[in-house]
Formats: sequence, structure tokens, C-alpha cells
Amino acid sequence: MTDYKVLFTGSVCSGKTTAIRSLSDIETVDTDASVSDSAIRRKKKTTIAMDYGVLDLSDSARLHLYGTPGQERFKFMWELMMSDLVHDAEALVLLVDNTRTDPFKDIRFYVEEFRDFIVRRRLIIAVTHADEQAEPDHDYYMEELKSMGLFTTVLFIDARDPASVLTIVSELVGHREKNIDWDGLGKRLEVNSTMPEEGGEVEALTSDINNVSLLDAAMNTRGITGAIHLGAERDVLSSNISNKQNKELLRSMINLVTALEKKAAFMGSIDDLVLCGPQQETLSVFVEEKQALGLCSEKELSINVVKQQAADLLQWSQ
Repeated sequence: MTDYKVLFTGSVCSGKTTAIRSLSDIETVDTDASVSDSAIRRKKKTTIAMDYGVLDLSDSARLHLYGTPGQERFKFMWELMMSDLVHDAEALVLLVDNTRTDPFKDIRFYVEEFRDFIVRRRLIIAVTHADEQAEPDHDYYMEELKSMGLFTTVLFIDARDPASVLTIVSELVGHREKNIDWDGLGKRLEVNSTMPEEGGEVEALTSDINNVSLLDAAMNTRGITGAIHLGAERDVLSSNISNKQNKELLRSMINLVTALEKKAAFMGSIDDLVLCGPQQETLSVFVEEKQALGLCSEKELSINVVKQQAADLLQWSQ
């Protein structure tokens, strides 16, 4: 029996757990827990350690499926899996959510985090949620990746559809395993499909989740005490910060970022600015061309966690 391994990674809600469930012949081993951060805008459960499944390709070949948690605060699990569980994996499959405001920001982040792992094996980028948002399209991904110095395979898949996810497997091992009955494999996996029926329960659940506001999602992270969301003209779109001084400080910090970029153009764009002290709440701003986000957080909350939450909030906010 030839055993292959593949590691799935990517941002929260990119479809890692769903893709593994679509392919697995066994009931997947997962570590789902109730969402306790900004991902509440997209889902109610999230992976906090790892996912695992197995796909029998033929009588002589088997594929082991591993999935990482998406949040950077679980980075210790990425390192554990790379050094131990999947050190001999065939490939890294990077799932990219096409509904994020800047999918390439996610690609750059995960490619950098898994750079040493990728050097020794195959990288496949699998774009999900294209049924919800068609752009960027395949050609755009290929051009942008080329400009980034990445020459790799890009597949558009629906993680809920086993036949769609199976294209990743075919790309990985199809040239090495000539006796796989792909049609039979696809039919066998049809029972794993979680494609929603029109007007069904899955659509209703998704609708409920999407009704969560940006501010409510921000406050779903323990330690974040307030948030302010500004538009392209730096007008306040929404805010739940009652402390007038903090609110004005955050707006001033956002304006300061613009001023600093003009004074120190050689530094390039400034994505975030953090003001912290030993006694008071930490104030953080995250600035993009079309929007900006300010967060108040308890001083005990890690800055890395605050940055991860801000990134996800902005990535899911048009």
C-alpha cells in the first residue's frame, strides 16, 4: 500500500474542513469549537487544532488528508504538523476565499509562513467561494502570482462538492497512480456532498450568520472592548466606542498614518499603528485605501490576535 499525505491550509472560512470531509472515506477527525472571534460573520464553528481524513484511492494507494486551523494564534499547530505529522507530505494545498477583499494578501501571508515547507514539495492554490464572487478570475490569479514569482497550479473548486475537490487529488497523484478509477471514486464520494438545496437549511443558516454586523463580530473576540469602522473618506460608518477620548484618538491615529505615509514615502504604505501603555487600553488602527478600522482592546490581549481579528474583519467588509 502506497500512502500519500497532503496538507490543507488557508484563512478562516476558506473551506479546509469542508474539503477534507468531501474527500474522506472515514468520519473525519476534527477539533471544531464554537467561534470566539471575528469569524462569527461567516461561521458558527471553527477548527482549533487540526482536521484529519483518509481517502482510499485504490487497492494499493491511500491519501491522508490533514487540515490546519486558519487563525495565526494557532500557529503552534502549523509548526507541529509540519515538523511531525506531515513532514513527508506530497503537497501543500492553499485554499483561498475569493470573497475576501484581497485574496492575494492571504496568499502572500500563508506562502511566507509555509515557505520552508513549500520549498521541498508541491504547492497548489485552490480558490473557493467563486460561486459567490467570480472575480478575481483564473487569468487574474495567474498573472498576479507570476508577478509575485509564484509559478504554480491554480484550481477553482467548490469545497462542498466531492467531485470538485477531487480535481486537487487528480492533479497531485494522477500522474503516479495510473490504476485509479476516477469515475467510480467520484460516485463513491457523492454521499459526502454538502451542496445546499435551493431554499434549504444550509442557505438559511448562512443568511443568519451574514446578518452579524462588523462591530458585533469584533466584540465576539474576548478582550476587544470597542470598534470603529471608517470609509474611504474617513467618515465614520459605524462605531460602538462610548469613550469619546478613545474614539477621537483612533480617528487621529488613522489620519496620522496618512500623514506619515506622505512624510516618509520611502517606507511604503503603513498598514497599522498601535498605541499601548502599561495601564490603559491598547488602541490599534488598521488602514486600507477604501476603509479603516480602529480597535480598543484590553492590554492583556496579544497584539498578534488583535491584528488577526482586524485582518479578517477588513477582508470580509466591502
